[in-house]
Amino acid sequence: MISKTFCPLPFNHIYIHPTNRAAVCCNFRSREGLPKIQEYDKLEDHLYHPFMVDIQQKMLAGEKVEGCATCYFAEEHGYESMREKEIDQWSGTHAMGMSAADLEKPKLNFVEITFGNYCNLACRSCGSDLSHSWIEENPKLQEAQLPSNRTMKRLNIEREWEDDDFKDLEYLKVTGGEPMLHPDWFKFNSKFDPTNIKMFIFTNASWVPKKRHLDLLNKFKSCQIFLSIDGTGSVQEYMRHNSKWDITDKSARAWMNFMKENKNIQLSWAPTWSLMNANYFIETCNWWLDTINEILGARADDCGTVKTNFLYGPYEYQIGNLPEANRLEIKNDVQDYIDNLPMQYGLDEIEVMGESFIQYIENDKDVDPKQIETFYGVTEFLNKSRNQSTEEMMPKTYKAMYIDTIL
Repeated sequence: MISKTFCPLPFNHIYIHPTNRAAVCCNFRSREGLPKIQEYDKLEDHLYHPFMVDIQQKMLAGEKVEGCATCYFAEEHGYESMREKEIDQWSGTHAMGMSAADLEKPKLNFVEITFGNYCNLACRSCGSDLSHSWIEENPKLQEAQLPSNRTMKRLNIEREWEDDDFKDLEYLKVTGGEPMLHPDWFKFNSKFDPTNIKMFIFTNASWVPKKRHLDLLNKFKSCQIFLSIDGTGSVQEYMRHNSKWDITDKSARAWMNFMKENKNIQLSWAPTWSLMNANYFIETCNWWLDTINEILGARADDCGTVKTNFLYGPYEYQIGNLPEANRLEIKNDVQDYIDNLPMQYGLDEIEVMGESFIQYIENDKDVDPKQIETFYGVTEFLNKSRNQSTEEMMPKTYKAMYIDTIL
């Protein structure tokens, strides 16, 4: 670590937003200051843009960067930030074996891309910039004077990829939307040789992978597949609108069997913890542990888990907006849960996630009455628009926010 503000990403990485705009990373709080990727002759020019050079110099000098607020928030709340994860990932000692960032002559060996905003789901914590399934609700949200994204159309990445764009590529991270269902998914992957690249990809697990998807991912040097599953049953269906739990469970099992059959494949669980599903932590962890043990057996210990993925925005969904008594109840229940977990494969990952979860709850106490008011407004609007019921589908969350809270 060069300084307390240092992050390797400005020295080796580009995040390509669905709007085609280059960005520092997916967590950076501003998308201003950088051009669209079509303006780069070579994709590597991104690292030498004046906006990036300014960030690089500030980090090396130990100065805070305004757009890095999400990582500073994580560190202030006592859990590992994306910045700290990347330092570990690119230190040269991490198990993934990535090259250390060259601070003097940056090379673009890490590309992160979101394939437009095509997505078959309309998750509560998302918006139309990352899911076209949100577009029809946006004007109605604006009319109701509720927070909404202003993207009103389908977005697609538009660049004539050059051979030099991927000449130093070691690590490819693909997020969504739902990337593997995007029309350009297979076309994009034909632009480089995957055999020397380590793939890192997210899926909402709302569909069951077909052979052609599995065959493509199996060509990569290694492939880590992250399942964005935030609950079970109606909890998942409520939070990730348009998903069906029976299909999600079937999809997860298919991905687990894919890992079981291929040594270069690692499956990881990537839940996002928020006000909506914090009360369902134990049930969701039990589903994950039971399923990986059933299918993978001893190899379940090779599965990964995103241990510190706590929602930062939209702010109305932050765990800190839950009533204090409910947060204390959750904290005590989770502590008892991880203290008494029976011996099984994959246990260590869940214990560490539980400890991080407890630490986060202890530190996230900044209740904002305006955000709570926004929560009620958005929740009631979406319930009506989507024909959903918080009381029926998320009874624990309903009790915390509508019964135990004085409205």
